[in-house]
Amino acid sequence: MTEQTADKLTILVVDDSRLMRVAARKILKDDFDILEAADGEQAWDMLQSSPQVNLIMSDLSMPNLDGLGLLKRVREAEQTGIKTLPVIIVTGAEDDDGSKQTALSAGASDFITKPFESIQLLARAKTQAKQQQTQQALQDSETTKQQLEQHSSVDSLTGLANERDLIDHIESGLSYALRHCTELSLLLVQADKYKVMFLRRGKQAAEEILRGLAGILSEGRRREDVVARTGLDTFGILLPSANSIGARRVAEQLLDAIRSHDFGIDDDKIPVRISIGVSSPAINHEVTAAGMLADARQKLRLAAAAGGDCVQHELQPADSTAPSAATPARTPSPAVEAEPASPASAGTPLIASVAAVENALQLLASGRRCEQETAPLARAVLPLLHAWNRAQDNQHSALIHALEAALKQGEDAPVRVPADAF
Repeated sequence: MTEQTADKLTILVVDDSRLMRVAARKILKDDFDILEAADGEQAWDMLQSSPQVNLIMSDLSMPNLDGLGLLKRVREAEQTGIKTLPVIIVTGAEDDDGSKQTALSAGASDFITKPFESIQLLARAKTQAKQQQTQQALQDSETTKQQLEQHSSVDSLTGLANERDLIDHIESGLSYALRHCTELSLLLVQADKYKVMFLRRGKQAAEEILRGLAGILSEGRRREDVVARTGLDTFGILLPSANSIGARRVAEQLLDAIRSHDFGIDDDKIPVRISIGVSSPAINHEVTAAGMLADARQKLRLAAAAGGDCVQHELQPADSTAPSAATPARTPSPAVEAEPASPASAGTPLIASVAAVENALQLLASGRRCEQETAPLARAVLPLLHAWNRAQDNQHSALIHALEAALKQGEDAPVRVPADAF
């Protein structure tokens, strides 16, 4: 067995005729390192122990295991390095065209007829070996690229963090929020009908839109915020210390920014809209990064199912008389405070206006009854309660968490807190 040199590829010559093996060796020895086998079984054993083989040249008719049998084993091998080897089948003058066609159908890379000419044999061998070497280099490059992407924290298209990095930040954010009794919110943003846009406008335009979205989502973010690309057409925004009210406000601002932005290449303007799912859980030991992502994804699906171009931040109970879960509740724009809905309105507002809160507090302070729904009022004062609690060294965290838990039970559920919360 010849030891492989640095500048030569290795060819395995398989033939039951010693004279044919000698003839092949004389023709190929200057350009290849040569391994020889007398039949398919011996060749198969050598392939298991000689991973440096780059090319197989096998006779079609041999005892024990013929050329077709060896070819079948090679193509069905579990080892990729063996399975993809080029195989040149050598046929005799007595072999008909049907045998040659069978060999090609079974996966032969090429075939040559005996007696072969030296120039033809060398040319065929060089061609197949070069193709195999190129294919192997491409596979190695792709493998390296995939490994780098798996360990990278950056999305190559947009330059944002990727989903893997976002999950790490969510886990860190949850730990911090739990230790310091702060808030944490997650937005998932999806480009509406992106696949349709991709088919109609092409890859270049679609990718330009994604880069444009990435820029808008990142603009004006705080240093502690994390913006990531989490899927083909989906982005995530992690907002530390942001409660549900603040997160919804950010989501509405993003909707307005996307609506007013001109997307496209050159003069071809493309209308783009987004759907947003908001997850702002009450922070406790049971909240996980996977749970926040699942919650945000579910709300994102509801927003998309409602036609897109909206924010979904609530999952209504199945027996609720409020609007259907498939209909996203839209929060008021930061520039225009929403007035309290009348009893005849289609649904209960999810947050009271500043005027409504002040009016309700004045009524309560004077001992009069307040007709305003309690849940929107409670949500409106939650940020103040959190700030007050932090100023009191978090002595009243149990009270606030109990209030948030009660609000999760539904808009019409009475707010009850245990006596020991105080």
